[in-house]
Formats: sequence, C-alpha cells, structure tokens
Amino acid sequence: MRFLFMCVCVITSAAFACLHAQPVAKITVIEGQVSVMKKGTSQWRNAKPGIQLDVGDQLYTYEESFAEIRYSIGTVLRMDEKTKVTIEASSEKTIKTKTSMGNVWVNMKKLISTGKQFEVSTPTAVAAIRGTVFDFSYTPDSATYVNVFEGKVAVGPTNELKKKIEKEKKESAKIREPQEVPGPEEIPGPYEVSLEQWLTIVEGQRISIQKNGKYAIDKINMEQAQKEKFIKKNLMLDENLNKK
Repeated sequence: MRFLFMCVCVITSAAFACLHAQPVAKITVIEGQVSVMKKGTSQWRNAKPGIQLDVGDQLYTYEESFAEIRYSIGTVLRMDEKTKVTIEASSEKTIKTKTSMGNVWVNMKKLISTGKQFEVSTPTAVAAIRGTVFDFSYTPDSATYVNVFEGKVAVGPTNELKKKIEKEKKESAKIREPQEVPGPEEIPGPYEVSLEQWLTIVEGQRISIQKNGKYAIDKINMEQAQKEKFIKKNLMLDENLNKK
C-alpha cells in the first residue's frame, strides 16, 4: 500500500508541475515594431509571433505597430500602437494584465476555461469580465476609458485610487478657519462622483474615469467609434475569429 501511495504522489506532483509550467499567454500576431521584456531581465528584445508570455513579462508596441496576445483560457487581447502591457498574475481563478499606457481590445467570447476570470487594469481602474468584448485605454492625462461593445464589464477602482480618494476625504474633513462662503456656481462637467465601488457597464455604454477618481457613464457613438482605426480593425478581426 505504501508503494502505491508513493507512486500516486509522484504522478500527481509531476502533473501539477506541468500545469504550473504552462505559459499564461502567447504572442500570435505582430505588425511593425514590437518589443518584449521577460521577467527577471532589464533588456527589451524584438518580439516575434509564437513567443510565450508568463507572469512578469512585458510587451510594448511602437508607433504604427500592433500586437495580438492569446491567453491559455481563450481570451484575445490586442494592442494598439504605443501601448504597454504587463502580465501581473495568474491563479486558478484569475489572470491579471495591466496596461500602463495606450489602448487594448479584449475579446473573451472564446473563453475555454469555465469559472476563470480575466482582469485588465490601469493605475486607476480595473475591468473584470467573462465572455464579453470591450475597448480599454489609458491616456497621457491619466484618464481611463472603457467602451463595451458586447456583453457587460464590471469596472472598479484600483487600491491605489481607493487610497487617493480616502486621503482626499480626510483632508477635506479637517477643521479649517471660518471663511466666506462663495455664491452658487455651476458644477463643471459630468464628473461629480468618485469611483469607490464596482459598477456594471453594459453593451453600448462607455465609462471614463479621471485621475482623481471622478467618473461619467454615457452611450457609445457607434457610428463615430467604427471610424476609429483601431476599433474598426478589431471589429473586422473579431468577425474572422468568430468564424473559426
């Protein structure tokens, strides 16, 4: 009995090691100049289709360049020009990818791992999804935009943003010297409420989150959106993806 038990343990351990060694994602398409920095290195190298990506790896697309990544769970992520992504984590339940600049398109319609969740984030917002299609960008002015083209996306604040909002609340609550109260004035723009809890953004909606945490939700102008080069290209690629 002892010998049988030991054999089972060895086989199980080997299977677990193989599962753990499976790469998180793979580069499937490259156009123009794209660089990869593997975890534990400090050098950017030219990326090529077929390169496997794991936790800690980074990918960057230069001007007029494009890249597509396919994750082990079936998710497809495409990168616009001048975009940088980092694969942050991979567990039994979630794969996390961060974009610190640029624009990405995510298609989860081909999800092959049931119960697995995919998260993509910027320094200010996190989008958690299953079985949907959306456009996600982080602009130079530190604003985050999420456009949902199909399905729904849960959007919430990052820990970094939560701390910032909490700090601002404490500072505004401090006792100040009495001062003259100004007359009523119009509140500028729709950004009045801070993103402090998770929200569900559905198909046809767009949420924009400013660097101070204030957010606004409105409808996507589909006619205008489909004229944008990156969006137009992804809609076409998704059509071909759905046929496979």
